[in-house]
Amino acid sequence: MSLKCAAEGCVEAAVASLDERQVCRTHFVAGAYRHLESVAAQIQEPNFCSQHGELATRFLEQCMREVTNIACAAELPNNLERARLLDILLWASELYGRLRRGPRVRASIPILIRSEDEQKPWEEKTETVLLSVHGFRFLCRHELHSGDILTCVRLDNGRRADARVAWTRCRDSGETEAGVEFVTDEDFWGMEASVAASVFPSRDR
Repeated sequence: MSLKCAAEGCVEAAVASLDERQVCRTHFVAGAYRHLESVAAQIQEPNFCSQHGELATRFLEQCMREVTNIACAAELPNNLERARLLDILLWASELYGRLRRGPRVRASIPILIRSEDEQKPWEEKTETVLLSVHGFRFLCRHELHSGDILTCVRLDNGRRADARVAWTRCRDSGETEAGVEFVTDEDFWGMEASVAASVFPSRDR
């Protein structure tokens, strides 16, 4: 006899584990989305990896494993459930990849950001807020959208690289806070991939 979903009032069969409870597909999807939204909202915080990274990584690994098990179960999900499960799998995989890319470093490096949009090209001088081997966070006065490709130029040494906007957030100041990921794997900041060392000299020295 199959187990029933642990969610209160639910009589559906349990098909997956979430929060150490056996739940049905509907409650797994709802719970997975809730946790993914929480991780996505916090992952950009400087201390998230050190304080919550291990727990978040375990959840994401379990989430991807459970989605795979549901998809391969004898009772296959319907088209809507299949689409949601695929969305969960892709989202969890993307967040997992970001967590595995290593810690972040607070540093203010002067940079030039350039958009070569055919309709409205622009460029702006700003500074980094947070660095990682694979990208950085910064503030910008221009409008940005996820997926935009920007040219980034270090004003301290002239190095340049293209980066893709991963996320944006409007600040009360009217500026846009954004996180970008480099298109190539070059070591733009001079950091080792496995160690985020604070080796950036301050500009007032």
